[in-house]
Amino acid sequence: MAAPTEHDPAFDDLSRELYWAQERASRARMDTAEVRDRLHDLSMQLRADEKVIIPQGEGNLASTSRWRRQLKYRLFRVMRPISWRYDRLMADHAELSTSLAERLMAAEAEIARLRAELGHDRDDEGPPA
Repeated sequence: MAAPTEHDPAFDDLSRELYWAQERASRARMDTAEVRDRLHDLSMQLRADEKVIIPQGEGNLASTSRWRRQLKYRLFRVMRPISWRYDRLMADHAELSTSLAERLMAAEAEIARLRAELGHDRDDEGPPA
């Protein structure tokens, strides 16, 4: 079997799949602060997207053919008012999730404080008689 090259479509497909699989796996190891930060970034991106006609990174409009790219662009512009509402709703959802993550961080800190306090009190009592 030959070594993969930069122009090998199978190599490109495999690289893309591995990239996205890595992204999914890393989310499981995120702590609450990282989740909150990602949600905050998502809500800011969605708030920015709801104000523009073509959202940043809209990959569905790409095409190798000029006429096809223009057709996709025109269709997107016609349908864009429908998706504006969803950008706003998704941004609201991300902001609410960010608030929940912040509350979870506060609850985790309080639980850690209470556990430390409880552990400290148990050490002072000594063994039961």
